[in-house]
Amino acid sequence: MYVCLCNAFTDRDVHRAIDSGAHTVGQVYKACGAVPQCGKCKDTIREMLSDRHAMQSPLEAAQPFGMPAEPAAA
Repeated sequence: MYVCLCNAFTDRDVHRAIDSGAHTVGQVYKACGAVPQCGKCKDTIREMLSDRHAMQSPLEAAQPFGMPAEPAAA
């Protein structure tokens, strides 16, 4: 589904941005190579960010992106 008609990015693009570390609407736009235009999609993006981050475990949420949640076995 299209999330942003002005910039032509979809829910998959937003999820990919979130998976890559986006925590804010601005970071999602940047990851999608876009800039806000009419702004109608901001609430949808905020909701997607909130939903995705609410699903993370507390340990996962405390880890910086790109860092494993558990130490690697030696």
